[in-house]
Amino acid sequence: MTAALLAVAGCSNTSQYAMPGDVCGVPVAPSVLEPLLLPGEKLEQTTALSRPGAPHCFVQVDKETVLGVQGEVVPAETDPTVRREWQVHGATKIDVGDAALVSDINVVAVAPCVHEGANRRFVVQAERFYPNRDDAAKRREALTRFMTAYFPAAKKAAGCTS
Repeated sequence: MTAALLAVAGCSNTSQYAMPGDVCGVPVAPSVLEPLLLPGEKLEQTTALSRPGAPHCFVQVDKETVLGVQGEVVPAETDPTVRREWQVHGATKIDVGDAALVSDINVVAVAPCVHEGANRRFVVQAERFYPNRDDAAKRREALTRFMTAYFPAAKKAAGCTS
């Protein structure tokens, strides 16, 4: 079944694992996730580094980490654009949340968040590992599509009410 999905998507590589419909419990359409993954036999996801208000997920294919996604509820006065992950050479703005940037390997987004009754901000960063295995323009497009779909669902899953 996965091979058929990948063939329809125009991918010549096939995987033996089933394409998930979520990233560590946050719903994401398989068609949005698939371009960020590598072919292989086994897909695993872990939330070992997560904590309340800060979901963190690693997606591995055949024991290789191919995607890392980290979210965090931060104080409203925190400017996430001064953080390391926003300092990405060659990043361009995209239309996700209030502010978002995408580069060849990272995508970050931020938006206001009411969390436990307080005004906060929700920040998500996703990193696609092993960039030398595919085309940078396609990877930017895939990261943009992923964040566009993932960000609202992750914000809700983190407990943000607006």
